[in-house]
Amino acid sequence: MRKGKNLLFLKDTFLLGITAFGGPQAHIAMMLQQFVRKRNFLTEEELMEALAFSSILPGPSSTQTLLTIAMRRGGTLLAVLSLLVWVLPAAILMTALTLAFTLFEARGFSLEFLLFVQPMAIGIILFAAFRIGRTVIKNVYGVAILIIALLFTIFFNSPLVFPIALFAGGFITNISNRHILPPLKTRLPIDWKKSSFNLFLLILILVGAAVAGAITKHRSVVIFENFLRFGSITFGGGSVLVPMMFEQFVKHRHYLTANEFISGYALNQAIPGPAFAFATFTGGMALKEFGLNYQVLGCFLGTVGIFLPGALIVFFLYPLWEYLKSYRFIQRSLEGINAAATGMVLGAAVILFNNLEFHLINIFVIAATFCLLKFTKLQTPVLIFLGLIAGFVYTHFF
Repeated sequence: MRKGKNLLFLKDTFLLGITAFGGPQAHIAMMLQQFVRKRNFLTEEELMEALAFSSILPGPSSTQTLLTIAMRRGGTLLAVLSLLVWVLPAAILMTALTLAFTLFEARGFSLEFLLFVQPMAIGIILFAAFRIGRTVIKNVYGVAILIIALLFTIFFNSPLVFPIALFAGGFITNISNRHILPPLKTRLPIDWKKSSFNLFLLILILVGAAVAGAITKHRSVVIFENFLRFGSITFGGGSVLVPMMFEQFVKHRHYLTANEFISGYALNQAIPGPAFAFATFTGGMALKEFGLNYQVLGCFLGTVGIFLPGALIVFFLYPLWEYLKSYRFIQRSLEGINAAATGMVLGAAVILFNNLEFHLINIFVIAATFCLLKFTKLQTPVLIFLGLIAGFVYTHFF
């Protein structure tokens, strides 16, 4: 019976992977509908608990929420299988889009039909920041943290800015937010031996990749180490990942152009599954000049590098969760971490806008995208598709 239910859970996870558009908030809503209301795999309270757990961790939040549910239901094996069936559809689609994008460039096809897609990506990021901020900004401290994180994201180029801003935000709300919290739960004993193995494995992979990158200096090794690092320090979902990758791969290393990066991000919004699959596109484009085989390798390295740390963190911390969640400082810190993450999302929009040609039509497209997402029921993939059609018509008939 348990085996049959686990297979059904994997089937539902795969269906989510090919139908779940709209980012973490939409993913959670679909998990609620599929796992709780339809299948009764867990209760609403357990789903919210899994979401709270993933929210305090670095990495892809909806993916880690899914892994937490799978760990609760069937242990590490079911979690690993769930990760594969959740990530693979998006990774395969993004690999195909990466190769198609490169083919268009190599054959001299005009990519001008993407002219509306790039400002639309900025509008999508702004709406994501609005939606997140409306939920997580609860007081004047949250507003102040958001503004500080926004300014740091815009004016400081070091990737260290991101974890510093997040932890600083958590520290501020922890010492300033003293409202009454629920009573502490009884703390359960911890199997440190089993839990610490995954931490040791994560550290070994991170250190090994860093050393290999420093010694070989080969681009494939370097980008793999970069993705592993980003997957280890990124709080707040795929939108927060954008400024990190833009700074590293576009501005610092020049592996991609700004137009390629923005276009890839926009295309990523048009596919289902985890938003972190944008790393698949970025990895492939970073190695495109080395040929087809290396480009496919780049897609693979981007996918593994960005998702592996978050998975290992869940495997490490899940056995400790019943212990950690009883601490009030974690509950208080979460508000500041989310506020800082929102500021970083806004900073991503500003950075991308600064690298876009200033034109009134771009400002109009950004504003129109935001308004359509805010005031209509149009989904992001539909908007991107309409943007592609509009760009094609505009470039060929006007």
